[in-house]
Amino acid sequence: MGVIFSFSAIFLFFIRIYAGQISDFIGRKHFFSLSLLLSAFSNLFTPFFSTVAPQILLRSLRETSRAIKETIQQVLVFEQWKDKFRHLIAWTVGSDFTFQGFGVILGGFLLVRTGYKFPFILIGIITLLTTLLFIFRFEEKFTPSHSSPFSWTAPFKHRLPRPLILITISGFILMIGVSASHSFILPLFFYHKFSVSPSWVALILAFHRFSLGIPMILSGKIVKWNLKATTIIFIFLQGVTISLTAVPSNFLLASIVWLTHDLVGASFWVPARNTLIQHYARDGKRGLEVAIVMSLSGLGWILGPLIAGVVSKYSINYPFIISGIIISLSVIPLFWLERGK
Repeated sequence: MGVIFSFSAIFLFFIRIYAGQISDFIGRKHFFSLSLLLSAFSNLFTPFFSTVAPQILLRSLRETSRAIKETIQQVLVFEQWKDKFRHLIAWTVGSDFTFQGFGVILGGFLLVRTGYKFPFILIGIITLLTTLLFIFRFEEKFTPSHSSPFSWTAPFKHRLPRPLILITISGFILMIGVSASHSFILPLFFYHKFSVSPSWVALILAFHRFSLGIPMILSGKIVKWNLKATTIIFIFLQGVTISLTAVPSNFLLASIVWLTHDLVGASFWVPARNTLIQHYARDGKRGLEVAIVMSLSGLGWILGPLIAGVVSKYSINYPFIISGIIISLSVIPLFWLERGK
């Protein structure tokens, strides 16, 4: 499982890079629409194939959709509403995670009542209708890049500004830590350590979305600290709470500690870090530079699941302890960012 999760990170690296670069020339709306369309079709067709190869393809489409959406979304929001970006990106990403929580609960309910086909078909239809609504109703403000001609090799020759290099190094370390506890190991931890039913594990996964999404919706409007301090403090706190999840021997207590890690962590540092990236990314190259930062940071997902797979053979607690330590250490490069940002 560690190898499977790691391989997808390599594939998504190239998807993010070229989606960001090409969007500098043709606009963000096309790629955001494409991400929604890929998600719709991958869900619609999933229940109609029972062999491995088509399911691998459909899962790849879903992962591609997610990678494009995550990369393009924040650039699109920044260029449309620059002055309100910190609040709006928190609201947008927070809403994503909140509705994912509702989706997990609804999916489980429909799975029991209707079987596995209907939930996939329903969400495929809903996403397709959403795609059409976005295409016909969203008006993009976009100025094509004229800084340099398009080149397939340009992303690998491009030099990031120094602050973005520091954020990328920090992000790579951060993603190693996050993926060590948030990949396949997460449901296995609660299932094997506490011998709880899959229903309880599913409930934890649903509340995991809520504990991130709902506070994040509020954080962008409420928290007015400088971006650098917000990012450093809350990444560090997230690391501490993830490590502490491995300490309790009681299921309820471990669940509470686990669910606090986003409440005192990603709910605050995700919008702050996204705003920092947009602040340092340059006009005309914004899509490419944001994509490079996210892609190189995302390579941490190659190592995290592998680490989790190796150390979990010795103790199911180790992936969480190591995850938290790595996450906390990832803030070190951020201390070299400019003051007051």
